[in-house]
Amino acid sequence: MIAKDDGFIILSNQQAECKISLWSGNLVSYRPKGEKEDVFWLGDFNKFDNVQAIRGGIPVCWPRFAEEKLNAYLPRHGFARLSDWCLKRVFVDETKIEAELALVPDMKYNVDMIANLSIKITDKLEYSLETINNGNAEFSFSEALHAYFNVGSIDDVEIKGLDGYKYRNSLDGNVYVQDGHLRIKGEFDAAFLNHRGDVEIVDPVLERTILITKNGSNTTVVWNPNKDLAEMSEGQDKRFVCVEPANQGDAFITLQPNERHKIAMTVQIFPDGDK
Repeated sequence: MIAKDDGFIILSNQQAECKISLWSGNLVSYRPKGEKEDVFWLGDFNKFDNVQAIRGGIPVCWPRFAEEKLNAYLPRHGFARLSDWCLKRVFVDETKIEAELALVPDMKYNVDMIANLSIKITDKLEYSLETINNGNAEFSFSEALHAYFNVGSIDDVEIKGLDGYKYRNSLDGNVYVQDGHLRIKGEFDAAFLNHRGDVEIVDPVLERTILITKNGSNTTVVWNPNKDLAEMSEGQDKRFVCVEPANQGDAFITLQPNERHKIAMTVQIFPDGDK
């Protein structure tokens, strides 16, 4: 089924259902059939006013991450999440959902790049962002697939795949080494450096494991604010963890004219005992 609802595209078949916002190119919802809970978290108090960024789903941070000095003239986290995207293609049959979106930056940003977003859903989610340098000069940028994963409680979640990696703590600027599986207690905001491997979010409350496999990414960002932000109802901060394939900090990307780069992730859900 393909449906439109006030700037959203809703796609569903026997495998899954999803919802995409054309403003910001955000996959705000993805639920495989048989799953009671959405894979992604979405703030209860989002305004969806095409002005403020959407809190939740997968905001696209491009071509700037956070408030990095690189491309400092651009908005925080770039402008992709603050722009209208064009739906280039959509396809749904019994076993597959596909959607392709494109963003040509507004002239005011003075960025000669194009971003293409690809979403494919079968028994898993395949999600990628391709950047094409259409200009006559090289361009450097940072990026992240800022995924908000829905969890039963952040206090009970265990994140695997980061053991032994160095990470830069954004709260104090220091670099540490992760010892064992990550359990988040309190505010956490860190970029795991030179990390290209898989990550597992083990969630005993929702009785499932989320497996994130990534490509074209040299950093993994993990974040939870440990407080409710403007878009959240009381206690919603406990219901998500951001695990983000990224290229940021010293791992930014430089493209020569006509060069392309793709960052991608695959998301699979395993009920407890199936993995």
